[in-house]
Amino acid sequence: MRRIHHFWLLAISIILLHGCKEDDFPVPPASTVPDFTYVIDHDAVAPATVTFTNTSIVPERAGEVTYYWSFGDGESSETVNPVHTFQQPGAFVVNLVAVTTLSAEIKQVSKTLVIKNPNASGTPVYFTDGTFVFKALVNDDAPIFEQLPVTGIQNAYGMTIDTVHDHLYISDFDGGQILRTNLDGGEQVVFRSGLIGPNGLAVDYQTNQLYWDTDSGIQRGDLNSTDVNQLEDFVTGQANDPDGVAIDHSTRTLFWVNYNGGVWRKNLDGGAEAEIIPLVEGGSITVAGDRIYFDQYIASGDIHLKSANFDGSGIAVLATGISRVVYALAFEPDAQMIYWGDRNLGTIMRANPDGSGATPFYVSDGSSPRGIVFGEKF
Repeated sequence: MRRIHHFWLLAISIILLHGCKEDDFPVPPASTVPDFTYVIDHDAVAPATVTFTNTSIVPERAGEVTYYWSFGDGESSETVNPVHTFQQPGAFVVNLVAVTTLSAEIKQVSKTLVIKNPNASGTPVYFTDGTFVFKALVNDDAPIFEQLPVTGIQNAYGMTIDTVHDHLYISDFDGGQILRTNLDGGEQVVFRSGLIGPNGLAVDYQTNQLYWDTDSGIQRGDLNSTDVNQLEDFVTGQANDPDGVAIDHSTRTLFWVNYNGGVWRKNLDGGAEAEIIPLVEGGSITVAGDRIYFDQYIASGDIHLKSANFDGSGIAVLATGISRVVYALAFEPDAQMIYWGDRNLGTIMRANPDGSGATPFYVSDGSSPRGIVFGEKF
């Protein structure tokens, strides 16, 4: 049987190689594909010079090609590999257009470059889109987010910031790990691995521990330990899948919200575990002042943002109509405002703690904001 099988495979291969002509199955010629890379000097601080390398693909059939560059600051060039200096800070959309003679193609590609302000001050704000980590400043200007050099994230939903040791922690749900970097995204390491669906993260500065959720409880690990397997169970037996965690340092209390129902609390010394608001289905929770803030799934496309006292009483509705379960919720202490992400709309919203004055802080189609955290103002 093997010989017969091999014979037929050989026969089919011969037919395919000799029985089909190129004109039987015409293959369309390749098209022009414009593209470029770039290197920014001066740590991307204005004034910064950018060296562009044209990596466009132009087939022979296309004929001659002319390149038109637009740098987003009012300047342009027709040089193949231009060098351009950006005198002012900002986010600049650089556009490259390739125009061919014989194939009469007009193709273009755009990329956004961030040139930083050397005198900028404000409160650092971070978020992840699930794959990358971004950073900007909260001040009187429109936020300009730059991508940090964090790599290897499979699907992140949560972040927290350790302002004592200047570290970012990023939970990688699909990767089953928590990453740690410096505040500029450098010196990346795996803090813990082999985890089950980590989302929310919270730092306890008094005991120097990091808390995170699993699909059935809450775990914690020693921030000083470099052992990627070091951890201990803090909450177990949670059938409704904890997703968000937050700590109130004044009362030494951990709060969490379950994806399939219930807001809970537990003292950090291990006592007084209790459900304080039943049936709430959410993804994020945070603490501001003497209240907790959390999201609640009401219906598809209608997620509510709510707040409550630490015992679950005094529930107030801050926002409605959020398009998807929230995985980005944080309090900015300097301006005393609550921030949340609407993933489907690529929007970060902010409002006063009572929900008044709600306005978009950042809008970028497809940005899917998650894991918002704030650093210390400078």
